[in-house]
Amino acid sequence: MFKFGTSGIRDLTKNLLKDHVAKQLAETLSKMGWQELSLGRDGRTGSDKLMTEFTANFPGKINDLGITTTPELAAQSGLAIMITASHNPNQYCGFKLYLNHQEQSTAELKPVPVYHKWDLIPHDIVIDCANGGLGHKLKSLGFTNLINTKGETNKDCGVTHPENLTRYCQDNQLNIGFAVDGDADRFLVYLGNQVLSSEATAFLIAKLLNQKSMVVDETVNSALGKHFELVRCAVGGHNVLTTMEQYQIDFGAEKSGHYYFSQTPGCSDCVDAMVIIGKGYHELGVNALLKIVASYHPNYQMTKNMELTKLPDNWETALSQITLPKNVRKVIRKSGTEPLLRIMLEGK
Repeated sequence: MFKFGTSGIRDLTKNLLKDHVAKQLAETLSKMGWQELSLGRDGRTGSDKLMTEFTANFPGKINDLGITTTPELAAQSGLAIMITASHNPNQYCGFKLYLNHQEQSTAELKPVPVYHKWDLIPHDIVIDCANGGLGHKLKSLGFTNLINTKGETNKDCGVTHPENLTRYCQDNQLNIGFAVDGDADRFLVYLGNQVLSSEATAFLIAKLLNQKSMVVDETVNSALGKHFELVRCAVGGHNVLTTMEQYQIDFGAEKSGHYYFSQTPGCSDCVDAMVIIGKGYHELGVNALLKIVASYHPNYQMTKNMELTKLPDNWETALSQITLPKNVRKVIRKSGTEPLLRIMLEGK
C-alpha cells in the first residue's frame, strides 16, 4: 500500500493530497491497533494540510508537537511520525515513521517526550535554519542568532544551498556558522572562510570526540580510513544505526551530511553536531579546528546523478560492461528518495 524509500514515504505534496495518503496511513495504523502517537511537521508548504488530514482520520490520541524537527520526533517513545521531505525541494513532502526511536521498526507504545538538548546549542554561532522546523523551535525558545526562519522550506537556503551561509558569514565577518535542512537531521558547517565537506565535518567531529572508529555508508571518502577504522554499510540512516549497534561504535556518518551518535535515538541529529563543534570552537578556537581539518586529505571523487526516466532501457547492461582501473572504487545505486541513478567514482 505504501512505498518506502530509504527514509519513509516521499512524493510531490500534490500527489500525496490527491491520493489521500495521510488518510490511508492514519486508517492503516489505527487498524493495526495503534491508539496513541506523536506527530510533527517541518513547516513546508502543504505539510499543514497533510497533518490536518491525518489528524482527522486517526481516532486515537495524538501528541501534537506542531512544527518541529525529526530528531525531536525520533526521541519520542512509541510511535512517532514526522511530516517532511527532509532535504527535498519545498514542493515535496512525506512521512517518516519512528517506533521507539527506530525508523520503520516495531516496539511497545509509550510516548514520553525526552528531548532536552536545546539549552546546549551555542547562542553565539549563526544558524541557517532552512525555513524549517529548527528555526521555529529555536525562535520559540528565545534564540536570535538565526537566519531563514520563515519562508519556503529549503529554497535557496539551508544545507542544500551552502552559498547562502557562506555569503552571510563573509558579509558579517564571521568565521563559523551552521546550516541544517527542513527537518534538521542534515548538517553542514562553515569554518574559516570555507564550507567543510561532509567527510571533513565527520573527521572533525570524530577527532573532537576522540573516536577510533566510525560507521560510514558506501559513498563516504575512503581517505577517512587513514585516520579511523571504517566499518561500511549501505546508504541509509537505518543501515548506519544498525551497524553502529552491531559493532558497538559510537559515531556514524553519511556522505549526505547526516551524522549519528550512539546517545541519540533513531536518527541523525544536527543539534548534536552543533553542540560538539560549538564546544570545540569555544574551547580551542577557530585556528585549532582548521588545523585539525587540514590534516584530512580526501581522495578524488566524481559524482553524477542521472534521471532514471532519461536512461536507455539497457543501462544496467551497459554499465556492467565498463571496465575501470583496479584502483578506482565505484558505487552505482538508485536513490531511495528521488527518481535518480547515483554514480560515484573514487581514486587517488
